[in-house]
Amino acid sequence: MRRTLTLLACCPSLLLAQTVWTVDVGGSTIGTTDPYYAPQHLVIQVGDTVKWEESSGTHNINGSTSTFPNNPASFYSGTPQATVYPWKFKFMVAGIYEYHCDQQGHAATQFGTITVIDPTNVQEYRRPEAVMLFPVPVQDRLMVSINGCTGAQTGQVLDANGRVLRSQPLFDSKLNAVDLTGLPPGNYYLMVLGSGRKPIMKPFVKE
Repeated sequence: MRRTLTLLACCPSLLLAQTVWTVDVGGSTIGTTDPYYAPQHLVIQVGDTVKWEESSGTHNINGSTSTFPNNPASFYSGTPQATVYPWKFKFMVAGIYEYHCDQQGHAATQFGTITVIDPTNVQEYRRPEAVMLFPVPVQDRLMVSINGCTGAQTGQVLDANGRVLRSQPLFDSKLNAVDLTGLPPGNYYLMVLGSGRKPIMKPFVKE
């Protein structure tokens, strides 16, 4: 008994209960319910596990650092067709994670965040940038993650000389897709315009 208490005193993390959190996965772009993760946003502790269970449709879980380079660690369930449910991932690194579904068109509504807290340390958690672009370099489809409070309404693609080449609506707190088909390889900017707010300019490279 004394040895057990000594071990727990040396390793206070053993005293923390590890929790399994369940996220429902469902919906379809051709159905009455848009693709979704529910809950969309989670706050958990280091060592907790998130379990995704599919209710309907064909989906995956992509939180890879190749897609979301600011994620503290990478998690990926495989392609939508290859993902086997329930799919689980144990989060061992504190920080804020973003993820979405790769199925065509799903990421516009099927995205989420997981905030992982380490209760044994005093830490500051930085929210993701207001506007994030990926992948960079990009080919023909630029994904624009807008994380709220930007008032975003319009996105404009500018060349290196500041000329507007494309313009389209953007939606706040959503993942938007910008079609770059037909633009030659080179350096560009995406300018995000909102109501009464300072424009946000982000550079990117098209291959």
